Amino acid sequence: MSKLSGQGLMAQAIYGLTNNFAVLSAGASGGLTLEQIINPSDEVNKNNINASFQSYLTQNFSNIDADGDGKISATDLQQYTNQLSQKGLSYEELMQLCYSGSASSTLEEVLNNFNEIDKNGDGRVTNQEIAAYGMEEEIEEMEENHPKFQATNISNYVDNDDYDTSSI
Repeated sequence: MSKLSGQGLMAQAIYGLTNNFAVLSAGASGGLTLEQIINPSDEVNKNNINASFQSYLTQNFSNIDADGDGKISATDLQQYTNQLSQKGLSYEELMQLCYSGSASSTLEEVLNNFNEIDKNGDGRVTNQEIAAYGMEEEIEEMEENHPKFQATNISNYVDNDDYDTSSI
């Protein structure tokens, strides 16, 4: 069993957001408006847009637009992805940002065990929570495969020169 880690999932989510932002930003200056995300200009190579990430940017526009100027700038997106890294991803975000046609074994395990992994119960899982869950699984597997040694018969050896061993 390999150690479960959420780093790949988080990297996939952040890469997808930043990559789609870059694609949608073609020809746009000063950031992306909601309209430019929904209806990209002709300068945008629409074949390189991932609809799932585009939808996420649309749905979370006001949260990503940190300064509230009606545009998502590269700085806004960087701040938002930093926050995602720190606070983790919800079940829905994992499905939208990390699922790409077929779930990876890591994503599948995280989704199937989401509530157990989310130790603080905030509805989000972080890299640390996923790694801790993976460590717990490894410990359980080790304990199953290698039970603790328990002595059943104990014998004592006493090395004592005054003890008469001639009758033994």
